Amino acid sequence: MRAFILAAGLGTRLRPLTETLPKPLVDVAGEPLIVRAVRQLRDAGVTEIGINLFHLGEQIPARLGDGSAYGVKLTYFDERPEVLGTGGGLKNAETFLRGDDDHFLLVNSDVWHDFDLKKLVFAHRRDALATMAVHRMGRRPELHNVGCQPDAKTLRDGQVIHIADQPTGTDPTFRAIYTGVAVYATRLLDYLPAGKVSGLVTHGLVPAMAAGETVRFYEPHGSWFDCGTHAEVLRASIHALRTRGLRAQVVSRETVPYGYVS
Repeated sequence: MRAFILAAGLGTRLRPLTETLPKPLVDVAGEPLIVRAVRQLRDAGVTEIGINLFHLGEQIPARLGDGSAYGVKLTYFDERPEVLGTGGGLKNAETFLRGDDDHFLLVNSDVWHDFDLKKLVFAHRRDALATMAVHRMGRRPELHNVGCQPDAKTLRDGQVIHIADQPTGTDPTFRAIYTGVAVYATRLLDYLPAGKVSGLVTHGLVPAMAAGETVRFYEPHGSWFDCGTHAEVLRASIHALRTRGLRAQVVSRETVPYGYVS
């Protein structure tokens, strides 16, 4: 399975930082967001990754190279002079995404998470158009736009019954945030217009669901931060440093001789 990282955002809410730095290269706890995304995909077994570029896009290939330093192969899609949107960016990379599989992983480059991507892929049903990783966060209620109906056997996955303001006759069991991490069937690309600016949700998922396609959700264990603002980058950095420190304590306790830890 190939993967794609959406990395063409302008990062307007992160100015003045993003006046000289593309948003995907913003550091969280000492590591650029897009470097972490590449590593996580590699650890999930993905070796071919596409990345779209726009704002200060030349800096991203300069930082990541061809991907060999991370054990992957990177293919870049420069959208300049016009940014194509989340849907248009995928449509522009259609030949790459269709590849050798009929599904692909998608990750937004402006999020920090510690999800197990292998479990997301395992949760995906091959007959579904998509499996969206969702998250519930009390302090960001404005982002809870995905209506979720869990399966009978589990509360962590099930069917998406509406997205955003999409009309529906069924009330969801709960609403959650679309994290920007998902598995998509390549037939999603059939719904996206060619050569136009488009949105993944507005022009892809919503029409597909109206046409009868099944979209599912999976609620992974872990933390998630939308690093589109200075405040969220700070929160993500603090969380990353804390969890890194906790892991270091666990490792030190496991490696010292028994009896030397109080």
